[in-house]
Amino acid sequence: MGDHWEPKDDKGPSDRQGAQTGRAARRGTTKTAEGVNAFATKTHLLGVAKRLDVTGRTRMTKAELVDAIAKANRSASARSQRKDRRGS
Repeated sequence: MGDHWEPKDDKGPSDRQGAQTGRAARRGTTKTAEGVNAFATKTHLLGVAKRLDVTGRTRMTKAELVDAIAKANRSASARSQRKDRRGS
């Protein structure tokens, strides 16, 4: 979460864009999940959302959880970058 990579439980693409091949993949017109494993189970996504302290997570659909986790990751990354700029 934030600015680091976490291994997935299963091999394979993390979202529809990653699942595409050939010309469709190079065009990149499909929305990505910004590093969130959109194919993970809802239970797994709820666990990730809990670690990120996403409010309202228990009432969210799977798609809403993916979006909320991506948003929380963007916020964590921005905080980390601001911290790095101040510390340099």
